[in-house]
Amino acid sequence: MRDGPGDVLAALLRQVRIGVARFGRVELGAPWGVRLAGRDTVGLHLVLDGELWVDDVPIGVGDLVALHGAGHTLRNHPDADLVDEPAWPGGDDLTVYRRHGSGPDLTVLLCAELTVTGAARSLLLRALPPMVHLPSRLPHFAALLDALRDEIRERRPATEVVAARLVELVLLQVIRAELAKPAESGSWRAALVDERIGRALAAVYAEPARSWTVAGLAKVAGMSRAAFAPRFRELVGEGPGAHLTRWRMDLAAALLLERPEWSVAQVAAQVGYGSEFAFSTAFRRVTGLPPGRYRNTRLPEDAVRM
Repeated sequence: MRDGPGDVLAALLRQVRIGVARFGRVELGAPWGVRLAGRDTVGLHLVLDGELWVDDVPIGVGDLVALHGAGHTLRNHPDADLVDEPAWPGGDDLTVYRRHGSGPDLTVLLCAELTVTGAARSLLLRALPPMVHLPSRLPHFAALLDALRDEIRERRPATEVVAARLVELVLLQVIRAELAKPAESGSWRAALVDERIGRALAAVYAEPARSWTVAGLAKVAGMSRAAFAPRFRELVGEGPGAHLTRWRMDLAAALLLERPEWSVAQVAAQVGYGSEFAFSTAFRRVTGLPPGRYRNTRLPEDAVRM
């Protein structure tokens, strides 16, 4: 396994699933202002034309904004009145086209709403600020965003499939670009890019079933056990053992839903537990539910393995 902070991100991205709930072109006639409620999804907003302020931050034409978590405000001017976000049109189509407001001065946005699931969801979203603003001058985004704009504009055969895949790639690029920025000392972001703690995290995320000890992880990090444990806790927010358990339970929760044909014992073995009882005890302590009930309450009845 290669060492380095890049391995942490790679290991996390292998354990996340991105889906596209909807996307499309939105035209807003000034003056306008929209209040977005907090949500579990991630919203992407690419400015094609006009004025946009997000949470009182000016966003230029060609810029991309990613929003998640708490509520946000979008408007054409900081003084514009706000209304609650209108409901998305019904129907099964992913691609939607909307216009709000009757003013001649238009703000034109390419908007997408994405779902993020999988074991690494909470860790990745924890590393991202509620608003990520990526300016148009970033060269590695240009071709990808041009292709997305072209798909939405031209409406060629299979546009919804192709555009959805492009939107997923856009979010992956957003994550990678944001996590490459300097991180505040002592933050979770700093843990991901710390050379030594990053090696330990990459090892835990890539091999969760291994019988890791604090001494073993300290060796991977190239640190003494005495120095490693407090540094890990300072950056990650919990000790190595607690973080390993939390990661195993996140993986187990994802596997219980993604692999309904697997028994609880199979899931337990996959995340490093030889005893189904020990696994069930740990899972209930972290999630509040035993594994079987967790699966039964979140899967359709006909998907649950009998």
